[in-house]
Amino acid sequence: MSLYEKVQKGAEDVVFVYTICGSKEEARSMGFLAIEEKLAISMDYWVINSIYPWQGVIREVDQYLLMFSTQKNKSDELMKHLEAEHTYKVPMIARCSTDMTNVPYLLWIEETLKSAEKFVTEAEAYPKQDINSLHNLK
Repeated sequence: MSLYEKVQKGAEDVVFVYTICGSKEEARSMGFLAIEEKLAISMDYWVINSIYPWQGVIREVDQYLLMFSTQKNKSDELMKHLEAEHTYKVPMIARCSTDMTNVPYLLWIEETLKSAEKFVTEAEAYPKQDINSLHNLK
């Protein structure tokens, strides 16, 4: 059976929560905190260019777009957490549902987020190894 055949059509348990922030440091901080608290399984971030009106002035700025992957039942708590941690007065925080997710990913999310095990950083897990060499093994 192919991986595509294992896809659960209609599986709405996985959702994406999006937000935008102004710095790489804030993006990383929000990602690490959400994952440490097991509110999300992962967070991806990248630089985007944004154009929007703020206080009557059209602004064009670089920002960071953050995409969190999580379970639907954790998304409300994640959104509240992001709102509390955010530095923007009016942050954009949105949830998008999925309609298909592959089974191995669903199982990994479920096992990882319900586990009582505390996460550690790569530097904590591999204190004497070069982190860059670990990434090359993947």
